[in-house]
Formats: sequence, structure tokens, C-alpha cells
Amino acid sequence: MGKKLRNKKKKQQEKHDPGHDGRRRNSLDPQTSKAERDDEIEEKSANDFISRLPDDVLQQIISLLPLKDAVRTSFLSTRWRDLWKSGLETMEKDGSVDEIFWEIGCFTDNAHELGLLTSCQEFSSILSLIKHSRRLRFSFGDSGFLLATIMPINRTLHLDFHSNKYESAPIDFDLIWKSVYYWRWPYISTDSPFKSIKSLHLIAVTNLTSEVVSSMLSECWYLKSLIIKECHGLHSLRIYTRSCFSKLMIFNCLQLKSLHIKSDGIDKFRFRGLLPSFACKSFGYIYSCNLADAMLDFRGGPGYDHFTYEHSDSLISAIESSRILTLCRWTFEQAMFRRHPRPTWLIRPPTFEFPRLKELQWIDNEVNEHSIDVLMFFLKRCCSLQKLYINIDPTSYSWPRTRKYGDQVSDCKRLVYLEVVQLEGVMNECDKQLLANRLLDVVSMKTKIIAKSHENRVWKLEEVSLSLLLEEGMQHYMFVEVNEEEIGKLCSKHAHADL
Repeated sequence: MGKKLRNKKKKQQEKHDPGHDGRRRNSLDPQTSKAERDDEIEEKSANDFISRLPDDVLQQIISLLPLKDAVRTSFLSTRWRDLWKSGLETMEKDGSVDEIFWEIGCFTDNAHELGLLTSCQEFSSILSLIKHSRRLRFSFGDSGFLLATIMPINRTLHLDFHSNKYESAPIDFDLIWKSVYYWRWPYISTDSPFKSIKSLHLIAVTNLTSEVVSSMLSECWYLKSLIIKECHGLHSLRIYTRSCFSKLMIFNCLQLKSLHIKSDGIDKFRFRGLLPSFACKSFGYIYSCNLADAMLDFRGGPGYDHFTYEHSDSLISAIESSRILTLCRWTFEQAMFRRHPRPTWLIRPPTFEFPRLKELQWIDNEVNEHSIDVLMFFLKRCCSLQKLYINIDPTSYSWPRTRKYGDQVSDCKRLVYLEVVQLEGVMNECDKQLLANRLLDVVSMKTKIIAKSHENRVWKLEEVSLSLLLEEGMQHYMFVEVNEEEIGKLCSKHAHADL
């Protein structure tokens, strides 16, 4: 009886103290309890000083490691599993201007290895997109730094330069994008660090960083989209490429005097700033660059004084096949004024016809008989127009009157496809009524004419019978304010409205 009691007591002791016999069990042994494994892990981690550091310090350490070593840290423990991702999201480095090209090249190579520039990913939200993006802050010079961001969507690289040295008095510089491989495109090698970039955003490039940027552009062989913003001092931009380049956007580069484009595939061009010397050509013909989507927001006026008829013809020829267009009245007037008779066998002159135009935003600085005559003269050449947006901006540049258009708009045909006319900007009641009365001569019965104020109030032009006050059967049109429920149904935005 005593022996059985001793054995029972011994089993209970083994149950509560498995290691009483002096032997250490393997933590992977299924008979090892969870509590014992946790105790063993705590004992091992007692000497793990690096894991006691805060996450932000560990992320800074990981950012200094090579990409492959940084990824391997995810196998250390559950805590390290996602630290490498955060550590590589924002890296901080220092160096000289000459090292920018090398650092951005390594930066894009790392993103390529992570699959951010190779696979087509879909993101459920903006936060998810930001989480999968990678950022680099590179300090150079005395006070300059570069913020580089790679976003997986459309394989986009943002380069935002910051430098206080040239903000007060920017130094003029040129940007040249010349694809050195364009004449033997099928045999392009794939060793460039920028081979996977499809879209490039350049912000605040200066004379100090212009050579580095030009070098990067020369290796962006498969670039489809180029966006340039607020590059103070940018004097000339020249693009020569036969690649898949199709989209160019330039915003607020107010010192730009010359813009020359030679590309076979460009069909989307958006510009806001002063009108530069403009030439858009292809490699095959002189005037064969067809811009399906063109935003020519030159409301600030001309950027230089030597605007010739060659520049005018190049500009108009580029937009003759446009389907979506933004155009200032003064720009069209100047183009018409610069027309000169010349032999057609030398240079094919533009026809000043826009048969494919579907959506037009017309920018003007005032409403009067002359400005409306110019608009009617232009609409006379837009037989397929479906949507017309008229924006009255008093700050827009005004071209001096050089000719009269009233005698050329009397035979204007009706725009049978025009669905809506939307008046926006600074206009009083007389301006709206004068413009609407002239538009009634060219629109069809189904066309809706609406006016929208900055306070988001909307009026619709409606037919009102005044037979009791005037002659029998006489009709009159006037603007009637609509309620908030109808605003969403009536109003729409031009494709270039939010740019």
C-alpha cells in the first residue's frame, strides 16, 4: 500500500515538475508544456540586448543593411517579422550632388527586388498604397535635400528637390531628355536601374541638380509619363525619344522659354504657365504630332516676345486632332494673327479645323461682343463638340484686338451634338444673358445652358413665355436658379478642372 502511494506521489511530482530528474527536455518536444517553452525563450532573450531597443531604432539599423540582409531579419522572431518593411519605407542618407544618381539607382533597384516595380498590384485604399510605398530622404550640399518616393501604382517615381540656395534668384538651366538607344530600340539592354520606371514626377529641379536629372532621363527607356512642377530657373526643355512616351505635364515653370518635343507616341499634353516657344514634331513628318488630350492653360500670357508663325502653326497643328482641349482666347487670336500665306509644298499649314473635338474648356478674361465673336469663330470649326465649358477669369492675359470676327460668324452652323454649355467664373447677370443669347444661335434645342458661381449656386437657362406682355407667340429665355438636388444632375467637370 505504501509503495503504491509513493508511486502516485512521484507521478504527481513529474506532472508539476517535468524537469525534476535533472534532464532538460527539448523545447520542440511535444511533451514540453507551453509554460516551459515560454520560460526557455525568456531565458534566451535575457541576453538578447538588441531586441530590447525601440522599434524606431531597429528600423534605422535595418535601413542601413543591404536589402537581402534586411529581409532575413524577418526570420529572427515574430517581433522582427515586419520591422524590415518599416525600416525600408523611409531611409535617410547624406552625400553630395554627384551621388544622387547612384543613390536613386540603388533605391529603385531595391524596390525592383521587392517586386514593387514588377507586379501589377491593386490597393483597396490610399493607406494601403502608402504602406506599400518606399521613401528616401537624401541630404546634399549645405541645405538641400531630396525626397524620393516609389509608388507601385503605375511604377511611379517622385523626385522632390528642396534647396534654399536658388529660391530668391534662380539660375537658368536646361533639361534634355534624349534616349540614346532610340534608334535601336528593339535591342535595349536591361541593366539600367531605371528600367522599370513608367512614370516620373520632377518637382523643384534647380541648376544644381539639372545634370543629374538629365542623366536619369536618358536611362528611362520605357518611360510613359513625365510630370514637371515648379522648376524655377528651367529655361529650356528638349525631349527626343522614340520610346513608349505618351504623356507630358508641365505646371508653373514660369521661366520656361523654349519647349521642343520630338516623339512619335505623345498624345497627352497638359501645360499651365506662360506660353513658351513651342514645337511638337514626330520623327517621320514635320507636323504630325497629334495630341488627343491637350491642356493649353496660358492665361498668364506669353513667356517671350518672339512668337513667329512657325510657332503658331506648330501649336495649332498639334491640337487639330484633339478630343479634349483647354484653350485661352488670346492664344487662339494670336495664332490667327500670325498666319502668313506661304507655299504649301514647303510646310503644311494648319487647317484650323477641329473635327474630333468633343470637350472644350474656353478661358477668357471678359465678356463682350468681340470676345464672343472669337468664341463663335472657333466653335464654327468644332462640328462634333459635345461639352463646352466657358471660364471667365479677369486675371487672364488679354491679346490686343488685331482683327474683327463679326462678319465671319454669321453663317455658323448649329452644333447638333452639343449637350451642355456650362458658364463659370466671374460674370454678372448681363454678361451671362449676353453670352447665352449669342449661344442660342448655334446650339440645338436639346442643349442645356447652365451657369455656376463660386458659391456653388447654379442657374439653368429656361424658356419663358411673355405673350401676355409682348407680341403674341414671342418667347424669351432667362436664367432660373435650381435647387440643390438638381445641381449634381446638371453640373459636370471638365477633364482638366482639378489639375
